[in-house]
Amino acid sequence: MRKRAWVWSGMVAGLVAWTGDAVFAQGVSPWVTAVNNLQTAFTGPIARGLALVAIVVGGLMFAFQEGGSKQALAGIIFGLGMALGAANFIAWMF
Repeated sequence: MRKRAWVWSGMVAGLVAWTGDAVFAQGVSPWVTAVNNLQTAFTGPIARGLALVAIVVGGLMFAFQEGGSKQALAGIIFGLGMALGAANFIAWMF
């Protein structure tokens, strides 16, 4: 009877050790996926390309002396700097 208990205990311990990774594994939260998608959308290559186009348009407005172009160009530069630099700032903080 004692031998059977030891064998049973050994089998249970082996099963727990074998399936330990599966027990502690967790799925990805849908919030994490959504936030990562937003981060990629706001700081990815498309956002940087749109920022470049906006700066070029602002520069052309400044070159042809459109009304209020200095204010618009400053707003574009500071706004894009904050939007694209926010991810780096958060990564630096944490």
